[in-house]
Parts: sequence; structure tokens; C-alpha cells
Amino acid sequence: MPTRKRIDDIRCPAIKGLPEDVVHILHHSLVEIAIMRQSIESANQEVERSLLAVFESCELLRELRRKNV
Repeated sequence: MPTRKRIDDIRCPAIKGLPEDVVHILHHSLVEIAIMRQSIESANQEVERSLLAVFESCELLRELRRKNV
């Protein structure tokens, strides 16, 4: 599924022979999956920023200990 700028852009194709309510449920499921993917991507970015902050803090502490500050 390609990354979309907006959730509203997600379309579920009308599969021949499926009732309209099933197509609606499929569309809703695709939207929910897209929202979850966005949340996961956002959480991954936050984890990366947190890991970088931890690394930088450790480096700063190491430097301060080295200088006996």
C-alpha cells in the first residue's frame, strides 16, 4: 500500500460481486491499517530521537568525567 498524504485518499476498489456493505467494511479496514502504520512510523521516529538523546547524554557524561567536572 503506497504511503498517502491523507487518510481520505484511500480507496477500496469495488470488487465485482461483493455487496456494498462488505466494500465499506474493507475500506474502513484499509483506513484503520493506514492510521496504524502512521502511528508506528511516528513511534519509530520518537524512539530514534530518544536513542540519539541517550547516546548524546552518555557522550556528555563521559566527557565530563574525563575532565573531572
